[in-house]
Parts: sequence; C-alpha cells; structure tokens
Amino acid sequence: MLFCMGGCPEKPPPTAVDRLAELAKKAAKEAAELTIDPHEINMIEYRRDLMGKAGLQLYVIFMNDMGQPVDYFVTDGKCTSSNKRLTDGTKIVSGDRGSYTGNVDVPAASEDGTHGESDEYIYCRTVDGKYKQWNGDYYVSDFPIELTIKPLVIDIVSDGRSGIQSQQ
Repeated sequence: MLFCMGGCPEKPPPTAVDRLAELAKKAAKEAAELTIDPHEINMIEYRRDLMGKAGLQLYVIFMNDMGQPVDYFVTDGKCTSSNKRLTDGTKIVSGDRGSYTGNVDVPAASEDGTHGESDEYIYCRTVDGKYKQWNGDYYVSDFPIELTIKPLVIDIVSDGRSGIQSQQ
C-alpha cells in the first residue's frame, strides 16, 4: 500500500490560468449569494466611498467635440454637474394664483438665486484654487491619466477674440 502511494505521480501545481479560473468561480459564487443587482450596488457604494474621501483629488480631461484634449488638471474634490441642486426645485405658495386659490407648487430659485434651467455643464476647483467649467465631453479618474495627445489651451485675448494654442 505504501508503494502505491509513493509511486503515484504528484498533482502538478496550479497554473496561472487555473488560479484565475478558481478566482472567477469564487467571485461568481459570491455574486450569486448577494441579492438585488449586487454589481451595480457595489459600484455605487464604491463611488460613494471614493467621492467622500477627505482630500480627494481627481484627474480631469476636458475634450472638444472631436475628442481632442482641451485641458487637463487635478481637482480639489469632485466635479459637479450644472443640474445638481441642494434644494427642491419647487416651493408651495398659498394664496390666490388667478384661476386657483389655495396651495400651489411653483418653481423655486436655485442656490445662486436664479430661476430656470441653464445649459448642461460640469464645474470643478483645481488644486491651485482655479474654477473650471466645461460644457463638452470629459474624462475623470482618481489616478493620473497618460495622454498621447498634448492638450490644447484656449487663450482669450483682451479684445474678446479666442484662439487655440498648443500648451507649452
């Protein structure tokens, strides 16, 4: 009996492919054990945790319509969308509103005191305190971004004309 055990070939060590297959099997099992849309929920929780980090810095690229990088910078916190509000967009007003008397839900002023909508854009503060606003495409990462194309810089001259120059 000892001869058979000693003479039997040993099982070869697992390969990298075997380890990846085992990890994939384990991940699938864990995902199946979770309830409603676990991957979506996990990503939302991950983003919430990431965006809530003290001292968060994000790397942002603003791009024009053709995908050309226009600006690249590091933020002091996250970028915000123009359609985000801290308060409700309507308020209840009591009284006579012409053809109706009572409580009426009417549009409310936004945080900056203005009414109505504006064009879609995002805005950020850079680590050196500059305000950046963009209404085009953008890419944001919590790690530095390697660009193969040098960003453009939009130079607004004193007479109001704008020109595009390559960043030095």
